[in-house]
Amino acid sequence: MNVILTLLAGVIGWRIAKTLKLPAPGMLGSMIFVALTNIFFSYAEFSMPIRIFGVSMSGAYIGMQIHRKDLKNFRLMLKPFLILIALLTINTFVIGTIIHYVCKIDWMTALLSCVAGGATDMSIIAMDLKADAGTVALMQTLRLMGTLLIFPYWISAMTKNENEAEMDDRIVMDSEEYSTFLNKWIHTPAQKIVFTMIVALISGFFGKWTKIPAGNLIFPMIVVMLVNVPTNVCYVTKKQKLVAQIIAGSVVGCSIDASTFSSFETTVLPVGILLFSYFIINYLYSSYCKKKNLLDMRSAMFASAPGGATDMTLIAADLGADLTKIALIQSFRAIYVISVMPLLISFFVYLIS
Repeated sequence: MNVILTLLAGVIGWRIAKTLKLPAPGMLGSMIFVALTNIFFSYAEFSMPIRIFGVSMSGAYIGMQIHRKDLKNFRLMLKPFLILIALLTINTFVIGTIIHYVCKIDWMTALLSCVAGGATDMSIIAMDLKADAGTVALMQTLRLMGTLLIFPYWISAMTKNENEAEMDDRIVMDSEEYSTFLNKWIHTPAQKIVFTMIVALISGFFGKWTKIPAGNLIFPMIVVMLVNVPTNVCYVTKKQKLVAQIIAGSVVGCSIDASTFSSFETTVLPVGILLFSYFIINYLYSSYCKKKNLLDMRSAMFASAPGGATDMTLIAADLGADLTKIALIQSFRAIYVISVMPLLISFFVYLIS
């Protein structure tokens, strides 16, 4: 009954967030509403199989975003991508250290809160790494909202005299034909959906069994990507994605209690510090890319903005930026922060403890 009530609260939270037009309503709405109701009634609960299902499907969806043409195009973006992740990695550890000492937040929580990843994804990782998932969720949510509210105006102001990005003739736009043995057996949407769910669940349970931090998120993401790039047989519908988001958001909501929201005032300062650092990185990175002719200023600013690939690309579409390059860098950045950053942070905390 508690599991059913938790799912119901997650669905209600999604509907409310969608009505209010909040970003990522499936994840944020379910997370916030489950957390709020759990504070008053202490009912929220999920069995482990349901947790793994929601997290695995979230990972599968991320991995499914990468196709063969993206890998071909990515070689053109490799240098600006490597520069960006180097800056973001350094920023995570520098700002995380500042927040740890200034705001008295434990190392793991402070560092995970500074990673430029999704609010729900980083909160799930925080639970696996025994950090304060509630604080990570709150800081990541405030960071995302601040990015979506402020960065479009910041980028518009900084690039008002810039010309629109020109089409790069080197970019591969059309998908190639796929003729592997899997394509012969799996070709209808229904078959692709079932196949993707099976692959995601098996790799998700295996990832959980390995005890690797966030393994049930990382393994489905990597396996689905490796399978889908040469075959294009993986498929996740919008409804499946939404169900996965609601479950994943509700899982995080279960870990949030009254103490999380009571620390809201103390969270504002670290979020402010974090956003300020992202403004600096955004400007320095974009200026360098423009100077070295790696990217135009506007596209570089959207590519390095700490928001989601979908959100940043949709906003950039109205401002004349290069959408393909933005989506590529943002998508591969999401894979990097989910698969690599938890390991780096775990190793760093292990060294200093």
